[in-house]
Amino acid sequence: MTNTEIIINEALANGLYTEEQIENILASGHMIPLHTFKAWKDAGYIVKRGEHARITTRLWKFTNKAKKSEEADENTEGTENNHYYLAKAFLFTADQVEKIG
Repeated sequence: MTNTEIIINEALANGLYTEEQIENILASGHMIPLHTFKAWKDAGYIVKRGEHARITTRLWKFTNKAKKSEEADENTEGTENNHYYLAKAFLFTADQVEKIG
């Protein structure tokens, strides 16, 4: 399951959008306006003061750091360990952010 699929399922489960609304948003070529703090910041928005995440879930995150169990293993030293893992994510809606500047 991709991060987009996880976000869509969470939006449906939490009643933020109906299936029809999601289909219309995706058909128009846009993404669901439900992003992490960092994603909103990268898009030029800031989360309003005092707002709490509308949804808390787990999304896939990429890293090339060694796993903790492998850090002690001398055989993996100097090699890259590219992998994904599920990390806790806090998602904010469009009404919880404002344009920077």
